[in-house]
Amino acid sequence: MFDLHTHSDFSDGTLPPEKLIEEAAKSGLRLIALTDHDTAGGVKRASARARELCVGFLRGIEMEARYEDQLHILGLGIDPESEHIAELIRLQDGRREARNAEVLRLLKKDGMDAQAFLEPTQGTVTRANIAAALYRGGYCASVSEAFRLYLGRGKPYFVPQAHPDMHEVLEAIREAGGVGVLAHPMKMKCDHRALIKELRGAGLWGVEAYYGADPDSASGEFSALAREFGLRVTCGSDFHGENRPGVALGCAFRPVPELDDTLRELYRRYPIYRPDAVVRTPVRVKRGFTAAEFQQMAERAAEELPQDFFLGLNGGIVISERAKLHKKSLPQRPLYVMGEYHYGGSEGRYITLYYGSFRAICRHESPEQTEERVKKVLLHEFRHHLETRAGEHGLEYEDDADIASYLEEETSREAPDPGFGTADEPPSSTTYFDSFGSQR
Repeated sequence: MFDLHTHSDFSDGTLPPEKLIEEAAKSGLRLIALTDHDTAGGVKRASARARELCVGFLRGIEMEARYEDQLHILGLGIDPESEHIAELIRLQDGRREARNAEVLRLLKKDGMDAQAFLEPTQGTVTRANIAAALYRGGYCASVSEAFRLYLGRGKPYFVPQAHPDMHEVLEAIREAGGVGVLAHPMKMKCDHRALIKELRGAGLWGVEAYYGADPDSASGEFSALAREFGLRVTCGSDFHGENRPGVALGCAFRPVPELDDTLRELYRRYPIYRPDAVVRTPVRVKRGFTAAEFQQMAERAAEELPQDFFLGLNGGIVISERAKLHKKSLPQRPLYVMGEYHYGGSEGRYITLYYGSFRAICRHESPEQTEERVKKVLLHEFRHHLETRAGEHGLEYEDDADIASYLEEETSREAPDPGFGTADEPPSSTTYFDSFGSQR
């Protein structure tokens, strides 16, 4: 599912670009284009959030062109830094500001102070913003009524605005690396076939045949016209958030072959994130691990040790948040700063693993390499634990080879009775883990 026609609060939508992307992710969209009116100011923020959430994203814009009726063209895949696009945006900003000022003046003259109810926007103020202000001010029952009674073409407060030629708009989109799509043609009162033929000659790429909350009403007619002139078929909700109730992201999409073909072509043209794509270029993987992941490593490592390891270790294995860093210990004795064996005192005998030290020292290692270090540290501290028990077991050792031999013998032994040990000691197979120092 994808949606190639949406708006943020950089024009007349109500959601910030980041929130728009978050809603797209919740809706299950594979691809979304942000196409604010005559501005690409929100695409950078939307693109950044899309990368974080792994949502396919196309940078876009919606521009109005001069025609006998309202003609909107979507520019998909554009470079917002393009000078031609930027020049058209500057030109349209000036024209729109002049038009808005005149509309607001006429409304106020007749007792409707829409200016007082205009909400701030980060980008373009459109007639939709003025319509929403009229609704908030109580001058009409809805945004659509504001257009029907006051702002629509031929209504008392409609003020025409000059627009660039359609050829100039399509040329600017092409120079910016994008493709032009005829937006919501079913809303236009004109000879649609003649319009699409003329636009095709000017470089049009696609037709928005599936549109809005009722995409099936005219999709057959405009899909046929697109095929006739060799154009792509696209879909767009024209989502505006609360400014257009009942229109949800992705609502115009239909699982039809012509939209599947369009999606494949966009994937071919632009570097869009694809959840099903094979990554063919080297990717830097961020290393590191959370405290919870580290505890799981310690638990797995402890499970591989012989049960006799825990005899007398009545304080268990404790994970401390802090880093125990001593310059004199590195790099000659790195194990010293990662773990420590404690014996005697009211807390009994226990081993501390220092999560902070592991994270600092192993930050460039894979999880598998870190887990091997955890095992090594536990065996190192095991040595100290055995030293305090040597009198009981008559065990003497000199180096790691003796430890390895001991482990091999213990692994082959039958497990001791779970109640083995003194009354104040836990069963021999029990391990106590507690994140960041307190005992359970």
